[in-house]
Amino acid sequence: MLNKILADLIVLVHFFWILFMLSGFILTLSGFFWKRFFAMRLFRLLHLFGIIYVALLAILDEYCPLTILENNLRAKYKSSLTYPGSFIAHYLERVVYPDVNPLIIIIPTIFIALFTIAIFILRPPKNFSKKPQQS
Repeated sequence: MLNKILADLIVLVHFFWILFMLSGFILTLSGFFWKRFFAMRLFRLLHLFGIIYVALLAILDEYCPLTILENNLRAKYKSSLTYPGSFIAHYLERVVYPDVNPLIIIIPTIFIALFTIAIFILRPPKNFSKKPQQS
């Protein structure tokens, strides 16, 4: 039973990782126009490395380690379990593992990664020690 619970938690973590990647893209886009968003140096660094990692996984056609871990935990719980789990986990999985053509995921992921890298170069994050400039 512990393996099933852990697998459900992995799906939740995976969902929040996706939200982090999407929100990071939105904040990066916003930060291009509004400088105050560029003060979040740690957030931007984590998002930059995260989206590069996700893009590399997509390009190499590799599974995310969270997916592998979740599948291993489910197999340990019950090898024939496809996913009749809890209501919340069932719907989260549809968001985390959509049944679509892989290019629909790969192309935007690569675009987001390239965009994030470009913005990072064009407008690098400000140091925490510097006080924001007042207009």
